[in-house]
Amino acid sequence: MLKLPRLRPQQQSQDDIFNGYNWWDKSCLLFQITDERCDYIVERVERVFGREAIRQQEILEIGCGGGLIAYNLAQLGAVMVGIDPAAGALATARTQMQHNQLGQNAYFQQGYAESLPFADGTFSVIVCLDVLEHVQDLRATIHEIARVLAPGGVFIFDTINRTFLARLVLLWIGEGLLGHVPTIGLVPGLHHYHQFIKPPELRAVLTDSGLQVQEMTGFMPLGIKRGGIKLGPGPLMGISYIGYATKGR
Repeated sequence: MLKLPRLRPQQQSQDDIFNGYNWWDKSCLLFQITDERCDYIVERVERVFGREAIRQQEILEIGCGGGLIAYNLAQLGAVMVGIDPAAGALATARTQMQHNQLGQNAYFQQGYAESLPFADGTFSVIVCLDVLEHVQDLRATIHEIARVLAPGGVFIFDTINRTFLARLVLLWIGEGLLGHVPTIGLVPGLHHYHQFIKPPELRAVLTDSGLQVQEMTGFMPLGIKRGGIKLGPGPLMGISYIGYATKGR
């Protein structure tokens, strides 16, 4: 019997994906957009706290993965605390920090967004990038973020919109057609469409948890840069979006 080739490559579990992810490979999409994400974080922290305030912050990164964001912000003088359920990713993050002599600026701990092991009001800044669409309980996650965020603090996030365009680009093309091409495809099984979040849904959960949404905008292609596509804030929210919220004093 003739067997047709599989259009969609064999999927791994998300635990396996994140434990063995190629975080620091220059072909990795997350690696390629780290600078733009960190630019957004720094600009919004300064908008809330003032110029060069990033150096004064102890920042919690939820879903820190292999330490891409933590590394960049630690280079700028921030003290980073990263939490992630994937032990393999945390080992990568620790190795990168130690190798680049930034170990004193970062601490990594295994844990889950729905139950953060920190006291109320611990952090002035919390970042959570490309993570909310992976958590098991979005409402519990946002509630925990609001709890450990200090009064007057800022929560910075990005996530994926639940749209046909996002399904087409990320799932059907990125993970399906191109999933077998390591340099341009996405790992099959990386995303699940039903976990994508529409902006009004996220806004409602943030508001219900006592956070004030200050910005919610698209995170979209702005041009070409060496090694890939340059992303940044813009009006197109059809695939992914970025924003920040604050907690009242």
